[in-house]
Amino acid sequence: MKLFSSLLLFTVLLAIDPGSCEEKIKRLTSTGSPHETAPSTDPIPQENSDFEAPVIFDEAARIASNESQSGQLIGVYFMPSWNTSADPKKDIDSFWSCLTGREDCSSLKNPGIWGPRGRIFNRQYPYEGPFLERKPHASLGGFYKRDDPKTAKKQLEYMKSYGIDFFAYNWFFGRHYYYHLYFGPQSKIYYPEGWKIDPNRDGRVAVPGLEEWVDQLTVLLRENEKLPDDKQMKWAINWCDDSDERWRLWLDVGSPESLAAGRNFPGERPDRNLYLQVHDKITQLWIDKYFKRKDYLKDPDGRPIVYLYFPQDTEARAAFYGVSMKELLDRSKALAIKNGLKGIKFIAVTAGPMMANERQFGLPTRWRANNNREPWRGGRYTDRLLLQDYVPRLKGMGFEGMTGYVYHNFLQQDNKSFADMRKTYQGHWNRWSELFKNDPNFEYQVPVAMGWDMRPAGGTWPQQTGFPSEPQKDRVHSNKSTFKAKLEDARNVSEKYKSTNGNTIMVCCWNEYLEGNYIEPTEGHGFDYLEAIKEVYMDRRTGFIPAPPVAVASSRNP
Repeated sequence: MKLFSSLLLFTVLLAIDPGSCEEKIKRLTSTGSPHETAPSTDPIPQENSDFEAPVIFDEAARIASNESQSGQLIGVYFMPSWNTSADPKKDIDSFWSCLTGREDCSSLKNPGIWGPRGRIFNRQYPYEGPFLERKPHASLGGFYKRDDPKTAKKQLEYMKSYGIDFFAYNWFFGRHYYYHLYFGPQSKIYYPEGWKIDPNRDGRVAVPGLEEWVDQLTVLLRENEKLPDDKQMKWAINWCDDSDERWRLWLDVGSPESLAAGRNFPGERPDRNLYLQVHDKITQLWIDKYFKRKDYLKDPDGRPIVYLYFPQDTEARAAFYGVSMKELLDRSKALAIKNGLKGIKFIAVTAGPMMANERQFGLPTRWRANNNREPWRGGRYTDRLLLQDYVPRLKGMGFEGMTGYVYHNFLQQDNKSFADMRKTYQGHWNRWSELFKNDPNFEYQVPVAMGWDMRPAGGTWPQQTGFPSEPQKDRVHSNKSTFKAKLEDARNVSEKYKSTNGNTIMVCCWNEYLEGNYIEPTEGHGFDYLEAIKEVYMDRRTGFIPAPPVAVASSRNP
């Protein structure tokens, strides 16, 4: 019964904040298991079993490769969704539930970010959904299942044929999860071979932690390896270690409350040694499951590339144990070399305020407990830096490059329209390209975003009052023409500083539907954004002029 109670509590504990890759707003509630099997029912009807693509440029797809003829690589971030249902027989997708209405949208109900009543709508802040124009294109299956292989295959096909060279999958890890390798449902969760377990407790692992929300990655990789080599997509990990809720759950390991509830056993505590063991486990997982794949993205020296979203989050929490970011990255690199690789190339994904009056929102470098004897009771992030002060530290921390996910401002310039966003991005491009122009050992990968509109998740940014703090920023909308112009600007900057900036342009994002930042084909914009990428980069590489597109039955033809 004690084991059963522990396993039941483990299942309940899986109902945590999924986090996500964007500052202040990624505290979205999830009540489903992060490594669950496919649900038995689907509350949102799946549509269009005919997955015929409306347009495929076969000749262009044949010519495109992961080493662009122009020398520029185009990457795109891929954000996974998750099941927010507590019912194991029901799947409520975190994306689709918020696009189709309010009732099942967990993002609007999260008291951790919106206050005890959740997101409040009134005359001043009315509900503006549903957001059905964001419904994925019929050729993708409409509101598709996360683990549908037909959808995954089509996504890979579209990326490849429209000139995208790789995707960076937003990868999450829950440090605090203990599990039991002798218990069937948990027996296939990754655990490094030969690491210590407790045979008296059903093979309970000695070092906790597991991957979260990898349903889509699993099926994408499975479908990718079925393709011929020249049709496969490259991909990389974008490690999103940014959830404060995950950190609090980690600190709660071994607390009196956790021991009393049976979540932990005596001796299980989140000290410095265990923290470093978990970090090694993360790296070993990458090595065993991903780095040795032929489709994993590597640099010219053969080193796997890892993006690290918002390194300040990892740095601040590691500092609680007196561990530096450099120590963490060096441990990972050394472990990779020990396993026969040539190391790891880490790229920082950064953004943040730059004005002195915004320092309270700056990038923290330390987390301090309110009571060092009881850190699970809470703490605060301190020693905050403005972005221009944080960035010059990255190389000394072990990074060999940086890029961005979404820039919301540059100095006094805020994004209240896409025209504003173009100015904001130009400011960042110029500043960081100039900063690193004489350093051949640190590259700035020029980032591009197609917009921002977080209304489906409640608005920008959540407050405990139940209202967004900056709803005026939820109107950053582009179209094919304006997005294409931004891509051309990015290409020119990348080429100007190519000798030190490297050759990569990062696009945000393939499918950040709740943030209004998505280039995946949809009912609303069709294939406009993929066409823009193709016209700016792919056609320019090859000189290829496609034949007129062949129309087929679909909601919209590109």
